[in-house]
Amino acid sequence: MSKLKSALREGLETVFIPKESKHDDALYVAVNGRRMLVRKGESVALPLPFAAVVRASQEMKRAADSYIDAVSREG
Repeated sequence: MSKLKSALREGLETVFIPKESKHDDALYVAVNGRRMLVRKGESVALPLPFAAVVRASQEMKRAADSYIDAVSREG
């Protein structure tokens, strides 16, 4: 089965990954031995397992940023 057919069978979700700098163009994402390079700075449709990894990564980055802000205000 082709990669496209496999992705369509899984379902797709559109995600947006913001760029953090001018040359920050892509994010490497891997799920169970499958991998892909995802463009940053534009909305892209990803198979659901990859979209879930991207969402979790973004949530953890927000949590880390929030923690760093809170700790830096205390000191």
